[in-house]
Amino acid sequence: MSAYLIPIRTAIIVFPFLALLIALPFLIVQYRRFGSFTFGRAFVLYTFVFYMLTAYFMVILPLPAREWVAKLTTQRYQIIPFTALREFLNTSGFVATNPHTWLGALRSASFLQPAFNLLLTLPFGFYLRYYFQRNWKQVLLMSFGLSLFFELTQLSGLYFIYPRPYRLFDVDDLIVNTAGGLLGYYLTPLLRLAFPNRDKMDQRSYERGQKVSWLRRWVAWFIDYAICGALVRFVLILLLHDALGLANSITTPLSYIAMIALVFILPSWGGGATLGKRLVRIKVQPVAAAAGNWRVPLRFALLYYFCIPVWHWWWLEVSHVLTVISARTELNLIIVGILSLGVLFFMADVLWTLWHHDGRLFYDDWARTMQSSTVTPKQNNAQ
Repeated sequence: MSAYLIPIRTAIIVFPFLALLIALPFLIVQYRRFGSFTFGRAFVLYTFVFYMLTAYFMVILPLPAREWVAKLTTQRYQIIPFTALREFLNTSGFVATNPHTWLGALRSASFLQPAFNLLLTLPFGFYLRYYFQRNWKQVLLMSFGLSLFFELTQLSGLYFIYPRPYRLFDVDDLIVNTAGGLLGYYLTPLLRLAFPNRDKMDQRSYERGQKVSWLRRWVAWFIDYAICGALVRFVLILLLHDALGLANSITTPLSYIAMIALVFILPSWGGGATLGKRLVRIKVQPVAAAAGNWRVPLRFALLYYFCIPVWHWWWLEVSHVLTVISARTELNLIIVGILSLGVLFFMADVLWTLWHHDGRLFYDDWARTMQSSTVTPKQNNAQ
């Protein structure tokens, strides 16, 4: 039993890190297709990820010592079909006409190992039919492909990390695993009772996708500012500091100004969408009564050339006043006070926006812009 508990325990430990690693790609895919993120869909997909992780660990764990594997002289592969069935009939004591032998036969190793192999891919067939909506032929081929991947992983000695296989490549495992996936396909009508209805989940996702949530906006901002902006600014700093020899006092603000222009303002001039916003299918546009493509770049300029610098300068001044007490002057206190007014204004604006649920902060109001979803009802029906 420990041979099965070790992979499960390992999967439980590894899963949170894997879930965090795929969180951003997962959100991007959901927003591109549905325009929204629902916890029901996240539950289904993350349980699928956890299952696949556990199944993989079942195949490779526990990992033996490399020296121990090098000394093995056991069989590397078994390519005669239905050897497991013959072994079961010969060693389990099973007699079809004698019910007293059935229970003992079900407890034998020659039955339990194929049974676990059947159960290993049963959830795979279920997920393929329930969520990915594959037909039985596709489930059959994909289950065989998954089983073949597992068996080749074993045959290669975990991709040649080990000098030889430490587990047997067995053609019967291919047959049983494939049958397990197909069985999961046919049991889906019963198993999916514990999961949310797929059609209703899609419908709810599309309906919510017509609104632009804060999480959706944050994903777009993270892609633009934390990923694209960081890369662009790194290149600009290398160009300005190393190539042109400019001082850090000039390079730092100049690279920030140029990065905002390249990542936010210029891409948004025509279509109102940066790369991040395009990925999650939202855009910034003037409100109905307003006109002019300049309003969208103005909105980004207000945010990144006014709001964020105020926060940055306020933090620097507060840190200076609190840490360098000997150098504190009345001018420092005046500057902190003025910047604090801007910070308090922004915080009050955030609270006001959250209270009224309109999603438009001061820079949207001043530029007369709004964020909208590009996932249209017509596209929803097509998908």
